[in-house]
Amino acid sequence: MKINKNLSVLFLLEFSKKSQNEEIVPITARLTINGLRSELSVGAKVHPEFWDQKRQEVVTIKNPGKDDAFSINSILKKTVTDLQTHYLRLEAQYNTVSSELLKASYTGTLHQPSIETEKPPQERTLLQTFNFKYANFAHLAKKGKRAKSTLKKWATTKRKIREFLYFKFKKWDVPLSQIEFHHADDFMNYLVLHHNIEENTARKYLKNTKHLLKLATERKWVPSNAWSTYVVGYDQPKREYLTLSEIITIANKSLIGRLDHARNVFLFACFTGYGFQELLDLTRNDLFIGNDGKRWIMIDRQKTGNPEGMPLLPIPSAIVDKYENDVFCIANNKLLPVRSYHNYSGYLKEIADICGIKLNLTSHVARHTFATTICLDHGVPLETVSKLLGHNNIRSTQIYTKITKRKISDNVADLEKVLFTTEGDLKFGKLPVVTVKRINDEPAAIAI
Repeated sequence: MKINKNLSVLFLLEFSKKSQNEEIVPITARLTINGLRSELSVGAKVHPEFWDQKRQEVVTIKNPGKDDAFSINSILKKTVTDLQTHYLRLEAQYNTVSSELLKASYTGTLHQPSIETEKPPQERTLLQTFNFKYANFAHLAKKGKRAKSTLKKWATTKRKIREFLYFKFKKWDVPLSQIEFHHADDFMNYLVLHHNIEENTARKYLKNTKHLLKLATERKWVPSNAWSTYVVGYDQPKREYLTLSEIITIANKSLIGRLDHARNVFLFACFTGYGFQELLDLTRNDLFIGNDGKRWIMIDRQKTGNPEGMPLLPIPSAIVDKYENDVFCIANNKLLPVRSYHNYSGYLKEIADICGIKLNLTSHVARHTFATTICLDHGVPLETVSKLLGHNNIRSTQIYTKITKRKISDNVADLEKVLFTTEGDLKFGKLPVVTVKRINDEPAAIAI
């Protein structure tokens, strides 16, 4: 199992350590870094009959007399995740990582050299700084304190940085001291011109890189941040959303199978504001009955990691009921039939074509539809919308909001009801004649 370009992990059954009076065999993890191997115990045993070496997992539902397959496979997955975290931390601390060093760190036997024997520290590099950031972020994501989707974006940032460094310096990494102010523009041009990346997306990579340089400065790994005065702009994109009539069109369209499932998941998002990862992670355990007697849903928001509760409106509640006995949902402990973003995105494109909707349907469109069409257009305060979207502050919510023609019409209609009678007369008496002075001081009457 390839973990990164240097590290691979292979799980093996260690028959030499099998007890004579037991049929089960310990599982060992073989670590290989640059061709050199080390082995360590993962603390799990399995009957050879139930082990699939090719798939690297226990394949039966139950392992008689011992932990079930799910528990053992969870241990193996956790082992891989922990090894990766240890590797990144070691790479940030030391320039290179060996299999023995990784094993010692994982097992807690790593010897830290004393001050007298410690070698002079090498100059910190940009990617070592990244690895430090990534390892800590991964640890927080593992505990649910950071979004896994953001972790993936950081991994993409590393790949773009490496590609740029090789393009610019013919090296995969450089010391922090070699990063100069003009490299920010060079990086931007490289992303936009050589990779044809949309400018706002490219700016996000620059923003992350600038954050790394700030982190390095705060940690005193480099005297100053070369990009501290560089302004990473952002062009506010047009936030697209569906009208209520378009939502009704989608809801009433006759669809079957995979398209019906995708449509229902999309409608659920339109009436809850949940992002795709949140939809993917939902289980029936997230449902509960609130003090108001209504069905609520409680999740850890991907944006903030904070637990947030929301009462379900009738449409998403009915969708939940529809999939209560769904085979896929039961087998995978899912609240909704969500499989992969690639499939979901493709199905939404088909649905848009079938319904005659020109808008590109995405999870972001559903989220913005919830904020604008469902909530703000119907009088839900911005503060409440912010809470429902899982934002930490209202400024984050404001990018989702837009004063629509319907909202303007409703507000002016309300104003008209306050000021005027149904016959068009002002409720508070006739307006007086207003007198103003012209430049030549001659009075003029203005009638309204």
